[in-house]
Amino acid sequence: MTGRITVGMPLFNGQDFVAEALRALQAQTFSDFEVIISVDGNDQVSAEACRPFLADRRFRMVVQTERLDWVGNFNWLLEQSAGAFFCYRQHDDTTAPDFFEKLLAVADRRPDAAIVYADCQFVGEQSHIEATPSIEGETHQRLRQFIERITPTACRGIIRKEAIAQAGAVRVDEFRSNQQIFVWLAKVLRWGSFLRLPEPIYYRRIHGDNYHKQNRRWSDEKKVGDWTTVFTGLLEAVLPTCTSVEERLFFQTFILDRVCVARSGQSYWIRPDTIEKSGLFILRCFERLAAEGNMDRWIALDPLVAPDTPPTTLADVIASEARRHRLAMEQAELERDRLLQENARLKARNKAKTEKNKALATENKALAAENRTLRDAKAVRFERAVRRLFGR
Repeated sequence: MTGRITVGMPLFNGQDFVAEALRALQAQTFSDFEVIISVDGNDQVSAEACRPFLADRRFRMVVQTERLDWVGNFNWLLEQSAGAFFCYRQHDDTTAPDFFEKLLAVADRRPDAAIVYADCQFVGEQSHIEATPSIEGETHQRLRQFIERITPTACRGIIRKEAIAQAGAVRVDEFRSNQQIFVWLAKVLRWGSFLRLPEPIYYRRIHGDNYHKQNRRWSDEKKVGDWTTVFTGLLEAVLPTCTSVEERLFFQTFILDRVCVARSGQSYWIRPDTIEKSGLFILRCFERLAAEGNMDRWIALDPLVAPDTPPTTLADVIASEARRHRLAMEQAELERDRLLQENARLKARNKAKTEKNKALATENKALAAENRTLRDAKAVRFERAVRRLFGR
């Protein structure tokens, strides 16, 4: 059976909560949907928990013989989706009975919406409500809003199949694609808006075995490596929408800043809360970009290149800057040697002047002594002449 909505539920070690999630789907007031349960890694315990629901013709289950992990299972479900909308449903979450009905009403009124989602009521270990504003406007306005927030809320809604088709699969990496849902959502967002239904009718269960909590135990080094994939992924998602060098330069800088500079009110997988950490994150981001073989996604304008010259890659700019730096150092060394020589010459001249001044001082002292002697002798002669004149 193919319904208007295809619900994809990846499942692994979810036997404790999956029955409640499936009952919530059965209770939906909108009934034209299909549910595909993809049980990962031949997990027979979880599969057994799902079997009672297969009597409902809208539900079907596939047990994967190999471990696909979250990203492989999610991508497999995307490929199976045949409905007008895809709904990713986590095995431990539930929704209100009118969840589909209300989201579809919004989607039908707004055919430009790539995703329609509701506010999220957290249950279990947390109890707050997550309300993420809609993202609308032209393409670059939407992407800028999303990058500023980097939140997964929209993935819990209904996603239009045309938006998924242009986004493609979720990227796979060695970090279990922990951050790649954000990159994928940015790609979906290129197609159209994300619209919020301001009602908390999605119930997100927080418990000790949540997928994101498992990865919180990673080392800081591994978390930094994982976070750099957001930088490279967002470049991959955004740069194809840029039609000018100025747009590319803006989003390159904007994405790098968002990932590597800590700002209040923004979320981070690991927070770059010092200048040193930010510098390390920037270095790691470019190392990751190079490792993925995508340095051409980072362009920079060389100020010495004519305006009509095509922009060069970062690697070319770095090499050019290194050459300029080397020449500047050579010039500086030549200037330093010249100044040292000039300083030595001035020191020698000053020393000669000092010696000359000392000699002149000695000579002046001798002349002064001689003048005193002459003056004294003249005084004596004058006194004698006066005595003779007056007969004394």
